[in-house]
Amino acid sequence: MISLSELPPLQWLLTFQQVAEYRSFTRAAMKLNVTQPAVSHKIRQLEEHLGVVLFTRSGRRTTLTKEGARFLSVIEEALSMIGEAAGALRDTDQSPHVTIRTDPEFASFWLLPVINRFNARHPRVVTSIISDRRAIVPDPQGPELDIPFGEGPWPGLTAHRLCYEEVFPVCSPTYLESCGPMQSVEDLEKTTLLGWHPSRWDFMDWDEWFDRAGAPHTAPATRLIFDDYHVAIRSAINGQGVALVWRNCLGDMLERGELVRIVPTNVLTQRGQFLIEAPGTRSSPLIESLSQWIIASSRSMLADQEKRVASS
Repeated sequence: MISLSELPPLQWLLTFQQVAEYRSFTRAAMKLNVTQPAVSHKIRQLEEHLGVVLFTRSGRRTTLTKEGARFLSVIEEALSMIGEAAGALRDTDQSPHVTIRTDPEFASFWLLPVINRFNARHPRVVTSIISDRRAIVPDPQGPELDIPFGEGPWPGLTAHRLCYEEVFPVCSPTYLESCGPMQSVEDLEKTTLLGWHPSRWDFMDWDEWFDRAGAPHTAPATRLIFDDYHVAIRSAINGQGVALVWRNCLGDMLERGELVRIVPTNVLTQRGQFLIEAPGTRSSPLIESLSQWIIASSRSMLADQEKRVASS
């Protein structure tokens, strides 16, 4: 049986989760509608109760320790289960429903697997996903959860960054073998580059990628132009050339060996995907639970990218 003396007060745990989410004592205090010293005091009490340090501070940066990250994963799962159980008791006569809007590429390659894992734990939830090519700015009339692609932040909205835009070239293993070894970006001149039709101005094309990579523009052997990311990816898998891909819109194609990276150069920008709850709506336990699940699912990728952004 669990001893109640071993359980930290719920308010300490909620404060810890908010500081971990925002990576900031000040922003957590604003979210919780308390003072920053009050947040610091609760974190200090929790650390004393547990006998470990949960956060390290360097200037304005607040980072989870290894023990803090491990504790957070348990806390988020527990809070998610509590929220879902409470929602199920309140809505016993109908399945809870939440709608998410995002662009088709992010939905297909990153969001769907995340939602699938969430639904495995919450089988009664109905999740609707709206694939919208216009999801490059928040929709003020949008559904409960909006995941636009852009630079953020947006005035009047609380946006949780899920990832940075990270772009690099890939091709199929057989295509790479036919082109021979590649040591640098200049070697791309012996390939077919798969690019974008001008109608897809929201995608980074090769010219912008070369500029951001600080590399000379390469004149390829030939080019194929697309207006659909899925078709371009399929063309690369079929061995028709080299495509630019987004790390968060790649799925497990590298792990499965369908695609390979051909040069170590990649481009990391301040743009990215952000999670936004619709303003003016009451956040239900389901929405809060799904929001935290999505944020937690992106944490590893975001932490890796933040290190490289900080060092650049």
